[in-house]
Amino acid sequence: MIIAGIDVGVENTKVVIIDDKKVVGCAAVSTGGVERPTQIRKAYEMALSAAGISEKDVGAVIATGRGKFDVDFVSGRVTETIAATFAARFLYPDATSVMSVGADETLAATIGKERLVGEYVANQKCTAALGTFLKFLAKRLGVALEECKPEAKDAGEINEGCVVFSELDALSLINDGAKPEAVMASAINATAIRAATVMNDLTIPKNERPILIGGLAKNAAFVSALEKVLGFKFIIPENPEFCGAIGAAVSGGKVA
Repeated sequence: MIIAGIDVGVENTKVVIIDDKKVVGCAAVSTGGVERPTQIRKAYEMALSAAGISEKDVGAVIATGRGKFDVDFVSGRVTETIAATFAARFLYPDATSVMSVGADETLAATIGKERLVGEYVANQKCTAALGTFLKFLAKRLGVALEECKPEAKDAGEINEGCVVFSELDALSLINDGAKPEAVMASAINATAIRAATVMNDLTIPKNERPILIGGLAKNAAFVSALEKVLGFKFIIPENPEFCGAIGAAVSGGKVA
C-alpha cells in the first residue's frame, strides 16, 4: 500500500510518499501562517507529482508535527515522538535512540525491541525553538547559518538557559566589537548545550546507535558542538529534515 507522511512543522512542511518500504517522492514548502492548509496541500501535490502518482493511488495519509491537526485529509495522526522513533527504526533497524532538533521542538527517545518507544523527553529547560532562534540571529547578524563552520572560533560564552538572554548576550558581544561569525559560533555552542539537556534527561540514553534527525541535523557546526557536549557521535540520515514525515508514513497511524 502507498502511504503518504506529512510533517507540518512551525517552519516547513515536509511530505514523503512511501511505496513498498521505499521513499518514491518527497517535497517541502514553507509552512506559512494563515496559509498553512494551502501550503500543506501544495506540498502534498508536489510529492505526488515527484512520485508519479495521483491522490487516488494513496492508501493512507498520516500527519505529524505541530500543525498535524491542520491536515484535513488524513487517515490518522501520530505524535512527533512516535514519528521520530518509527523513522529511526525504519532507516536503521539497530537504532537504540533518536534525537530530533528542529525549528521549534527538541525531543529524544530510547528505542526498544518489544516496545518501540521506551523513555522519551521533549523541550526540557527552554530547549524549544532552537532552530528558529539560530535562523533569526543569523539573519540579524548578516551571517549565513548554513555556512557556519565547526572549527570557527567563538566570541565567548553566552547564556544557554534562555533564547531571550542569549540574544541579548549576542548583541552585547557585537557592541563590544566581536565579529558576527564568532558571535554565531557562540550562539551555536549555547544551543547545543541546551539541546543536550534533553538527551541527558533520558535515564538510559542508549547511545550505542544514536540517530539525529530534524533540520538542525543538517548544520555541521551545531552537530559538532552537540556531539562535543554529549561525548558521542550521531548517525545522521541523508535528508534528516524529512524523517518526521517518513516516520509518520511508516507508522501507518499506529501507536507504539
